[in-house]
Amino acid sequence: MTGGDILQTTLICQIAIVVKDADKATRRFAELLGIEPPKVFTANEDGSDTVTYRGKPSRGRVRLSFFKMQNIDLEFIEPTDDPTTWKEFLDTNGPGVHHIAFKARNRMLETAKQLEDFGYPLIQHGDKYAYVDSVGDLGVILELLDID
Repeated sequence: MTGGDILQTTLICQIAIVVKDADKATRRFAELLGIEPPKVFTANEDGSDTVTYRGKPSRGRVRLSFFKMQNIDLEFIEPTDDPTTWKEFLDTNGPGVHHIAFKARNRMLETAKQLEDFGYPLIQHGDKYAYVDSVGDLGVILELLDID
């Protein structure tokens, strides 16, 4: 199986940047674009998403904002103290591009398994997303979004 066989039917839909302060990054990027900043919110604050990080359960809370660009979303992510790939990234690398997201078209876990077989192990997943570790080859994590 080649990589093209795995991601052939998916679409890049997002680039995500881990930051120390989502409010500040959101405000500054909006200033740069000359637009109103989108709302910053805490995801999974209620614990409704089942998050698994490196095989163990995590609350998986994170502060987010989304800029809906013409053809892609730009996401700013501020980790909380919960064990997550975002916190690990910030602690290890500092702020920077964390992942590129693909629409998996209701095949998220199947595609994640294929990527594991390809050499990109699953790092973290929730009910509608999965992260695979492609950093060694690509310099960035790949995210699969299970959305229509």
